[in-house]
Amino acid sequence: CPIFLVHYRGANEAHLLKNGHVGVLGHIACFDSERNKHYYAMVFSINPETCEKTPMKIIAVRNDFPRGPGKRPDLEDVIFSGGLIRLGNGRAILSVGVSDAEAYRIEIPDPFIEYE
Repeated sequence: CPIFLVHYRGANEAHLLKNGHVGVLGHIACFDSERNKHYYAMVFSINPETCEKTPMKIIAVRNDFPRGPGKRPDLEDVIFSGGLIRLGNGRAILSVGVSDAEAYRIEIPDPFIEYE
């Protein structure tokens, strides 16, 4: 994230993994010194028995999607995870909202495989 003033994360979707852990799809966000928002899609895994979690991993950023309009200039670098479909072949479809104005889907490597 650029120089940031505020930093937070949120969970958007949970996936039960083969080993009983929970894979979490979410977003991480921050504001730069000019108060522009920066949101990224991320994942991590939680062991529900011990509450141990893996480090967060960013899986998509705004530049992974076509250029397009934004709702406001401060939302140019924003993607918000909407859902993930695991295809079972090592790949997944990630759905996101982009710049609070558009929605996209892209195929990516399945981000939860390493946690199973």
